Amino acid sequence: MSTTFGVKVKDDYVEVAFRSNGMRFINELAELLPDDTPVIPLDNTAQGIYTIGDIKNHILNQMKDDRV
Repeated sequence: MSTTFGVKVKDDYVEVAFRSNGMRFINELAELLPDDTPVIPLDNTAQGIYTIGDIKNHILNQMKDDRV
């Protein structure tokens, strides 16, 4: 199940990450945001991803799994 995550900026949402067979940032500035920045699932359910920090941790764990 794929999900696009966004961050609310004023009255709009900026897409920051995409999850489908792994997680990745799709906005190069997104990983510079503070870990406690809330993210919103734009087209599916959150499934445990609620902040930029959650996305960073998911990507880090995914990289660790790839090395094993």
